[in-house]
Amino acid sequence: MTQHVPPTMREPKGDHNRRLPLGMDPEAFAAAAGITPEQLRAYELTSPDQDFDLDVADRVGWALERLEANPPSSQKVQN
Repeated sequence: MTQHVPPTMREPKGDHNRRLPLGMDPEAFAAAAGITPEQLRAYELTSPDQDFDLDVADRVGWALERLEANPPSSQKVQN
């Protein structure tokens, strides 16, 4: 298992790319992360040179780690 990445070191676009293979719509993922779909959208659309909400980043990170360790049935298998 990977070590949790601190929110200051998160990469919104990278987290977005990690969310997609889970096959969850943004609303379902946001609910799993304990944030709103609007917060998720704003976070994932953050440019590399922009600041982002560290609490949202931390919640997204924890949700990704939890869901990747125990994938939902919607997970897409990629060969």
